[in-house]
Amino acid sequence: MKHLIVLLTLSSIIGSATLKPALAQSSNPVKLNGQVVKADSKPVEFATITLLKAKDSSLVKGAIADVNGRYEFENIKQGRYLVAAAYVGMARAYGKPFEVNGEPVNLGSITLEADTKNLKEVNVTAKKPFIEQRADKMVVNVENSIVAAGGTAMEVLEKSPGITVDKDDNISLKGKNGVIIMIDGKLTNMSPQDVAQLLKNMPSNNIEQIELIANPSAKYDAAGNAGIINIKLKKNRSYGTNGNLNLGFAQGRSSKYNGGLNLNHRAAKVNLFGSYNYNHRANDQRLGLYRTGTNKGELNVFDQYNFMKNKSDYHSAKAGADFFVSKNHTVGVMVDASFNTWGSPGTATTLIGNGQRVDSTLITRTQNASKWDRWAYNVNYKGVLDSSGKELNVDLDYARNTSRQNANIFASTFEGNNKGYLRGDTSRNLQPSTIDIKTIKADYSNPLKNQAKLEAGFKVSFVESDNDARFDSLRNTNWVYDANRSNHFIYKENINAGYINFNKQFKKVGVQLGLRGEQTHVKGTSVTLNTINDTTYFNLFPSVFVSYAAGKNHQLGISYSRRIQRPSYEDLNPFEFYLDRYTKASGNPYLRPQYSNNFEITHTFKQFLITSVGYSHTKDMITQMLEADRDAVTGDTIVMKYKYLNVAKSDNFNLNISVPMPITKWWTSFTNLSGNYSKYQTVVNNSLVNVNAAGFFGRTQHTFTLPKGFSTELVFFYMSPQISQEGLFKMKAMYALDWGISKSVLNKKGTLKLNVSDVFNNQRFQGTFDNAGYYTRVSSKWESQQVRLNFTYRFGNTNVKAARNRKTGLEDEQNRVKGGGN
Repeated sequence: MKHLIVLLTLSSIIGSATLKPALAQSSNPVKLNGQVVKADSKPVEFATITLLKAKDSSLVKGAIADVNGRYEFENIKQGRYLVAAAYVGMARAYGKPFEVNGEPVNLGSITLEADTKNLKEVNVTAKKPFIEQRADKMVVNVENSIVAAGGTAMEVLEKSPGITVDKDDNISLKGKNGVIIMIDGKLTNMSPQDVAQLLKNMPSNNIEQIELIANPSAKYDAAGNAGIINIKLKKNRSYGTNGNLNLGFAQGRSSKYNGGLNLNHRAAKVNLFGSYNYNHRANDQRLGLYRTGTNKGELNVFDQYNFMKNKSDYHSAKAGADFFVSKNHTVGVMVDASFNTWGSPGTATTLIGNGQRVDSTLITRTQNASKWDRWAYNVNYKGVLDSSGKELNVDLDYARNTSRQNANIFASTFEGNNKGYLRGDTSRNLQPSTIDIKTIKADYSNPLKNQAKLEAGFKVSFVESDNDARFDSLRNTNWVYDANRSNHFIYKENINAGYINFNKQFKKVGVQLGLRGEQTHVKGTSVTLNTINDTTYFNLFPSVFVSYAAGKNHQLGISYSRRIQRPSYEDLNPFEFYLDRYTKASGNPYLRPQYSNNFEITHTFKQFLITSVGYSHTKDMITQMLEADRDAVTGDTIVMKYKYLNVAKSDNFNLNISVPMPITKWWTSFTNLSGNYSKYQTVVNNSLVNVNAAGFFGRTQHTFTLPKGFSTELVFFYMSPQISQEGLFKMKAMYALDWGISKSVLNKKGTLKLNVSDVFNNQRFQGTFDNAGYYTRVSSKWESQQVRLNFTYRFGNTNVKAARNRKTGLEDEQNRVKGGGN
């Protein structure tokens, strides 16, 4: 293992050393240069360029065009080559084959067009790089990763640059929580917990790209402290019908399987599309929890072990149509639905004593289950208003989420270390929930003279969330309503927003300025407690982006944005969830929104070395914290509550380095290194808490092209000890190695992929919290080691244009809904 880690970590250095002698053997290596333009001769900024051998189309080098569409390759040996250029939304284009014979070559211009062209001159097999850096985001081309095949969207996210996922499935980008998750430009209509469940069930084979947007512009909703992650699902690409089928199986301690079908049909006046996916997941989770507390001046020690067996069945379907009313006007409709059933029987054994002896043993058996349904409807219009390119987009959306959670809790207390039976306690809870979301959104774009553009728009949303949590306790043979735990909570929210965005490209400098205003009215009503919280507030959210082409080898970018993160609808609900008599979790009706100011500087060297430095200051950060509590019935003061609180302030500094490097024609690598320093200040149990720590994260991925259509891939990641943003735990290091191999079959229409995740089964979370007079140690292990086999088959006309990638109006609201199982 040690030797393998050293090999992966130093591969880029070794690759450079092996490249130099090869280049030295070439006689008169030369420089190549050219430009990528659109049909109107305007440059294509940051297009991806690949230099290929004319003989077999094998990859020689890759580059990214600058803001003027210009690119170059250095130290090219004698031979016959051709160049390919690509950019999102435009068809890949190829230059004519040319010879390198010792003299510099100017390749002229390559023109990218929107319409797909069939190339007959050459047979090109080059593919997109795994990572692409663009002006405002980083793009991860998931379909080119072998180790991601047959997995889930969550597992793919964990392999993306700058992304970490903690023990509770909280996703952070560049060391910051509060990331907004979007799918095809729209949010998922779920809470962070249910988003995690969705991503853990969504097959990775259905994902084409992941866009990482660290600092979104004013056009996006102001929500999200850490930016936006947009997951773009695969779509079918002239007239006709096509589709793709995928099947997968995985084996860990439990079996898992998935399947999906995507179809697309395009005619002269209409485009029809639809998809269906199913995923069955089963996994074990082992959780250890050791904590100390005091009751009536005496020390109490709780040593708890939990085993949970999670199972879920997830179905999702989407159907829609785009009607081309005329050349410049399109009307679309779309229905998106998903259904999930989840169950998690568990057993918790808690040894209770004073650290020297065990006084009693508490055994708690739980039967947790949930079922949620989500239906979302969208009607949209896109119009090009005149020949100058003025554009109007309008979206009307309605979504309804229903869920039904229930749990049965059986607790038994024994004398000493699981000896004589003392007493028992049985309870049950039922929590139906309904959430309705209505939005209307309009976006207007007006191209101006001299490469300038003005954008403006508005959005209005209405949300109503109804959560009715009922607890009953078994007394003798009768169920008795438990008023201390039950709560009926209704939340209503209205947000009115408008924005204006201006951008202009000068000769070497690009500038984008934006301002968004959001007026929010919220009303939370606890019917059970007869309490009402009614609040109205207004905020402005500016954003600034500046790019500068310092030269052919240097690109600079500077950005600033102010963001807001509102509490999820159920996080405001004071409902309490019990793990056992002494451990519970709850919401908080007094949560305030968190605000952050985010800065980032990005530098790109020779289109391959990408470095960014960022700073974020957050006020009233929302996170779950451990807090001492008192049992309302027994009077016990040794209860520990995991509660949503506002951390007074937090600061995060981060440094990220990304290095995509073709080492040889058969070996390419991508390495991402990230360092961060975070500090937090808050009050817990009336005591001031200050925690701070530095951390490091590194991931290196290596892909090897083998003979006869085979390729293989190795991925290794390491996360150093640091402070976790969720819970402020001081966590230990984590690391893992993934391996995979793939083979093209059925005349390259099919692909077989075999991979093993966490080869040495190292992944686990271990952390401690030692503040405000309390000590807690947590250990969590899940089914990280899996063997997966996946098959994908593409059929029909592969040149069918994709359906429009709609970004609906259900944005900020969709990520704040809680419903199904976790």
